[in-house]
Amino acid sequence: MNSTISPSTIAIIGGGLSGSLVAANIMRKATMPLFIKLVERNQEVGRGVAYGTPVECHLLNVPAGKMSAFPDEPNHFLNWLHRNGHEEVKASTFVPRKVYGDYVQATLSEAEASAPAYVMLERIVDEAIAIENKSDNVIVKLSRGESLYVQKAVLALGNFPASLPKPVACVENHNNNIRDAWSSQAIADLNPEDSILLIGSGLTMVDAVVALHAKGFHGKIHAVSRHGLKPCSHKSTIPYPTFIDLETAPKTARELLHLVRQQVRTADDHGLDWRAVIDALRPVTQEIWQTLPLKEQKRFLRHLKAYWEVHRHLIAPEIADVLDAAEESGQLSYYAGRIQTCQQFDHKLTVSISERETQAKIVLHVNRIINCTGSNCNYRSLQHPLLASLQEQRLIRPNVLSMGIDTAVNGALLDADGNTSELLYTLGTPRKGNLWETTAVPEIRVQAANLAQDLLKSLNPMPYAVVENWFAPKPAMLFRQLFDKESSTYTYLIADPQTKEAILVDPVSEQVERDIQILRELGLTLRYCLETHIHADHITATRQLKGITGCLSIMPENAQTTCADSYIADGKMLHIGNVQIQAIATPGHTDSHMAYLVNNTHLLTGDALFIRGCGRTDFQSGDAGLLYDAVTQKLFTLPDDTLVYPAHDYQGQTVSTIGEEKRWNPRFAGHSRSQFMMLMNNLNLPYPKKMSEAVPANQHGGKV
Repeated sequence: MNSTISPSTIAIIGGGLSGSLVAANIMRKATMPLFIKLVERNQEVGRGVAYGTPVECHLLNVPAGKMSAFPDEPNHFLNWLHRNGHEEVKASTFVPRKVYGDYVQATLSEAEASAPAYVMLERIVDEAIAIENKSDNVIVKLSRGESLYVQKAVLALGNFPASLPKPVACVENHNNNIRDAWSSQAIADLNPEDSILLIGSGLTMVDAVVALHAKGFHGKIHAVSRHGLKPCSHKSTIPYPTFIDLETAPKTARELLHLVRQQVRTADDHGLDWRAVIDALRPVTQEIWQTLPLKEQKRFLRHLKAYWEVHRHLIAPEIADVLDAAEESGQLSYYAGRIQTCQQFDHKLTVSISERETQAKIVLHVNRIINCTGSNCNYRSLQHPLLASLQEQRLIRPNVLSMGIDTAVNGALLDADGNTSELLYTLGTPRKGNLWETTAVPEIRVQAANLAQDLLKSLNPMPYAVVENWFAPKPAMLFRQLFDKESSTYTYLIADPQTKEAILVDPVSEQVERDIQILRELGLTLRYCLETHIHADHITATRQLKGITGCLSIMPENAQTTCADSYIADGKMLHIGNVQIQAIATPGHTDSHMAYLVNNTHLLTGDALFIRGCGRTDFQSGDAGLLYDAVTQKLFTLPDDTLVYPAHDYQGQTVSTIGEEKRWNPRFAGHSRSQFMMLMNNLNLPYPKKMSEAVPANQHGGKV
């Protein structure tokens, strides 16, 4: 037995939330040999800017019940919290962001620990500074001189620090008291009675005020932004019905504003809060954005962006209480206007502001300025060696709205000429221009799951159909399909007609005499009995046949048995004379299920794939998601004319093809992974009649 498959390699550049979720999803779904290189410049992965805060009172802006890392497992985060010392947390609780960072790290570690042995994750503490795009691979260059040669690369770049207003930027290089809110030194070295100017009044400003409050800061805090809008807090609401049809939705920013205002008035008439109306837009926000003409998107950004963000991105009620108390006491003041000048006098900074409504001049004398304007996603102005490398090679196209870069629907990069890359992908903030809402966990987790699925499908389109010379004649073989009526089980007899060596796949105990007679009539020597899995509906004949013929028993790797003579692993080859049989791990029906590809033409699918159906997934560690991945990412990547021979059929059908099953199998055709899982998890079938005796017997090679 020898492996014929070389693992593919995916580089994920950035180990924050988005990069960690892509890696975790790949490891959870991978069914082929794979290396994942996770490149992160910080020692810790999974945290990024948002969840790397050490401040305990920095809370999530979304309640715990809506923060699962996986869209198809809504309680994943809550369950993790309850298992890890946070039993008191409810779905409505706003937990510390530091705890969520712990969760993301744990999720990545759990996915790594549960991944198959042939899927490896390597954490690389370094920074990617350049990318070279080859015809079928990518070279990622790191700052310390190493180069990674990979088949695919994901740019999980997250957020870049914001730029300062020009009047402040002019004195930034000469003054240590102008700092970025994301810096660990943002509020260090302050005296308790200093005065501070926060530029921006959004979520980053909120973090700064909360951190100052936790530190016991008593000085004056000024917050200035163009509109001077104050953050809004979450409030329990009754769901509001969907009120917008994408086909007939308004196509101008003004009409959209009028529609939302009308719905808010209607909600108020029925005693509902405006938050419910905004929440009702959440599922279709990206689609609405994409239906707007470019000029209307620009108009929205000019006139409505600030109002949308303050009503859409809410804060925890307990955080709102901190801000309200600071404002009521006079410690915190908000200003709407633009910074006109910034000058340094002695040890203070003097900042003049032109007020929005009156253009009156407001002069503030502060000890420190903290930039709280959020992230910078204008890829035309960002200064970073990796982005410079991508732009120089015309591998990216900055979005026309100066927000992120252009991508295809699946996150593949569009180059400067609009061509879709088959090697480079991204998610999250870089897609802001195309999607608008793309920075929160509910959006990123969906993108991460879908991207992982697409990456796995695009790797090695025929991983189990590799032959050195397609034009060489195929080795002759003897192939017989045998049937047991009671269990509807197919047994397959495969032999080399020259050497007369044979193998039986999934033999049935009641059919031993039949099998022995056929072997004798054809003059064959039985070398092996091979199982696709531990069956629950019949007892294998392996033990009896071994006693009669002296053949060897072979079981799938990791099968729950200790009596096999040998175990076969994914990708390994078994030879019967000139006939080759390749094992394909297809977990899902059971956790150790194997399919077998014979001479690259005949696929024995076991219970993973039936003719117009598939095996159940509700016992013996079955997993519907794994089965969907194994069939769609491995079996369905074989040539369409590959013959499909299942382990069972209950309708009298004997053979199909991969092409037929891809098109007509009602379990898979047209179904997403989540739809397949829902279908399989609700079959409610009775257990096989012989299960209680068949499973323990088959774990001992057929010993009753």
